Amino acid sequence: MTERPRLRDVAALAGVSPTTASHAFSGHRPVSPATKAAVLKAAFDLGFVMERDAGQRTVGLLLRPPEAIPGFASGSDAFTSVAGAVLVALLGAGFSVSSFLTLDDIGAQVGRLDAFVLLHPRRGDEVLRALVQRGIPTVTLDRDPDDEEFAWWISADHVANARTLLEHLLERGARRPALIVGSTRNTYLESIAGVYIQEMRSRGLPVLVRELEPVRGQQGGAAAAESLLRTPTPPDAFLTSSDVFAVGAIEAVQARGLRVPDDVLVANMMDSVIAERAVVPITAMKANLQVWASQLTRLLERRLNSAAPLTSHLRLEFDLVERASTGRRRPGPEPAS
Repeated sequence: MTERPRLRDVAALAGVSPTTASHAFSGHRPVSPATKAAVLKAAFDLGFVMERDAGQRTVGLLLRPPEAIPGFASGSDAFTSVAGAVLVALLGAGFSVSSFLTLDDIGAQVGRLDAFVLLHPRRGDEVLRALVQRGIPTVTLDRDPDDEEFAWWISADHVANARTLLEHLLERGARRPALIVGSTRNTYLESIAGVYIQEMRSRGLPVLVRELEPVRGQQGGAAAAESLLRTPTPPDAFLTSSDVFAVGAIEAVQARGLRVPDDVLVANMMDSVIAERAVVPITAMKANLQVWASQLTRLLERRLNSAAPLTSHLRLEFDLVERASTGRRRPGPEPAS
């Protein structure tokens, strides 16, 4: 008979001490979001189950790899930051948290779950459909664009955030800003593309879009930017949906002997450590993840208390963080009317 995994086994796999692993589960001491995510992933990989207190409710949290999450390209640390903040909020509210990587994994332990939190569902998300069909109280961060009936979600105001970032590029002198965006169909990416196309057309400016599969990451971002920079009338700015796309765009600009921001501006939709520490620090929209996660936890408690579905939904606006990638003003010619 295989020996049941112990806490020290989880700690060893996660690369932390048993004490730190224990704190990651209990929430009794501060542990970084990244460490919490690593510990919970190790627990899942080993099949470890933390004994919960009597009466404590267990919440499932799907930790799909970043390339499976709409809006978060391969290599981006944005999803880890969001997931970590949600973990901290759930543990702080007294929930026990079980992490999962696939729908099949959830099915094996569905009887243990009192509720579920799903981050960034994609269009027609099979996990969300399965959870609802199985009667598991579920809340989501962002919504499934194809599911008009599901009411238990909160979201960032992607439309307002995208408009703020695009207007910032235009104010800094951009007249041919291009969009590099992930190809997955979801609220986040469709909002960005929709705002960009609408604003460019209304201003009489050219629409320059490249869609990428998120798994292409930084390399894909560089290739997309390079293809646009080779055109007879190349862009003078890049707006990206992923931090690694933005890093790739900077790489392509510099490879052509151009400079960021003097020749080409770069800005990204979601702030992250990658954006902050890029070779040219990247201007981005920054979320208050603690507020986001706290509101999601409150929504979950409302759902578990059998309150009525929401008739209006919280949409959080982000703050613009200006960095070197857009750090110059260069008034350009007015667009043709």
